[in-house]
Amino acid sequence: MVIQGQSGLSLIEMMVSIAIMMLLALAVAPFASSWGSQAAVRQTQHMLQQAMSQLKASALRNPSGVSASAAAVLVSVPGQLCVRDGLPAALDCGQAGQSGWTALPPASIKLNGAFSQCVALDSAGMPVAASIGGVNCGTSMSFSISKGTESSDGTLY
Repeated sequence: MVIQGQSGLSLIEMMVSIAIMMLLALAVAPFASSWGSQAAVRQTQHMLQQAMSQLKASALRNPSGVSASAAAVLVSVPGQLCVRDGLPAALDCGQAGQSGWTALPPASIKLNGAFSQCVALDSAGMPVAASIGGVNCGTSMSFSISKGTESSDGTLY
């Protein structure tokens, strides 16, 4: 018996539609995580470039009045990136008063092949050899950023 004017979906039609949507969602999920990792790597790369700009500006401004050693230092420790005026005693981003710029990158960074590393510039904005807490700051300024299966390598300028 067919009722005229009946509208809507039957339970079977609705279940089939939901099953198809779930299959499509499962097919897209790996791409979504890859897109998220790519975005995190790109965002971290932009943070690193911004940190380098801040480092150069701070070194040239030379607020500590340093003449013979590091005027400013870029510190990269797991989960943090910061620019500090002068040569700090420890390789960290801890004391807010000495840190001119700080960021929390969403991907892991290796500077000069190490997760905890620094880059020091003199008052002319040139890389200078320095040591912070037993860690020798790199002067080649190579970086590697990674998250999940995504990665990016390059050199800071």
